[in-house]
Amino acid sequence: MKTKIFILFILLSLLSVHCTKLEEDQPTQTENKVDFPDQKSWKSTITITKEGKRVAEVWAGYIAVYNSKKIAVLKDSIHVDFYDKDGRHNSVLTADSGLVHNETNNLEAEGNVQVVSDSGIVLQTSKLNWDNKKQKIISEVPVRFTTREDTLIGDSFISGPGLKNYEIRNARGYSRRRIPVKRQSN
Repeated sequence: MKTKIFILFILLSLLSVHCTKLEEDQPTQTENKVDFPDQKSWKSTITITKEGKRVAEVWAGYIAVYNSKKIAVLKDSIHVDFYDKDGRHNSVLTADSGLVHNETNNLEAEGNVQVVSDSGIVLQTSKLNWDNKKQKIISEVPVRFTTREDTLIGDSFISGPGLKNYEIRNARGYSRRRIPVKRQSN
């Protein structure tokens, strides 16, 4: 009797193992998928427009276009020439790398970012964005803003591409200007 129970136990065990579906961990499709660019180019230019007018020319050492993500990745240094509404050049941006959003023509720049206006004003930061709709340069990280007479440091920055009218949050710095001080009479 014990032998029959033992044999029955073994048969049921074999049957349950045999009927159990063993699945190997299959990698998901996204794990296997390597995201290759749809287009690649070297030492190329992208023109950014607004309502048909050129507002910026973006040059990069390497550009990779991803149609599904609707972006162009910029590497190996970037150089951006900005133009005003009349088509006149007004500043130059340089950075290590960047990104252009194809649907909005917004630009992100990262790494040793510097904007130099044609009037000589210099903006330095580690990251900034170009908002094509607003026609504004925006940085939400610390910036250094230098004119001929002043150097300002701030926590964020917003300006047009010519760096003429700007806002700096939590500004501090120094000036080389002479400020007359009036003495109060007693």
